[in-house]
Amino acid sequence: MINATIQLSTLLMSSPVKIAHYVVSLCFLVFAVLLIFRSVTGLIKKREFGKLDKFLSYAFIVNLYLQLIFGIVLFTNMNPTSGLNYPGDKSHVDMLSKRLWPIEHIVLMLFALFIANLGLISSLKSRNSSAKYRKVLIYYVLSIVLIAYSLISIYL
Repeated sequence: MINATIQLSTLLMSSPVKIAHYVVSLCFLVFAVLLIFRSVTGLIKKREFGKLDKFLSYAFIVNLYLQLIFGIVLFTNMNPTSGLNYPGDKSHVDMLSKRLWPIEHIVLMLFALFIANLGLISSLKSRNSSAKYRKVLIYYVLSIVLIAYSLISIYL
């Protein structure tokens, strides 16, 4: 409870860009869960790929682009002495990994965005609904896995 309060107070004292990045990340998570759920149920129930599915696909991509924009702004404004103060051991290896994490994070996010765009393009070019759902599911889940790996690497 105390840790959550500390994180909330730290978030509230952060820059508006960082808060926007967090909000867009939460929206992305909601769209990702809905998109995966709709794709799986669309494949199982053999539903038509409708307007809501197309909207979720576009919303997924738009959220990734917004995260990229906010992330680049955060990266360019990052202070090396205060922006990387993660709790934990202050050994040299730990400090080096924390300094390299933003670069790794941005590269993995760019790959995730590229894969998601490929998924959107290939799903829109597909003729039948099951192929659209399958491509959305494969490409978008792969992009979500890259994003999750990029985020988990800082906390492990």
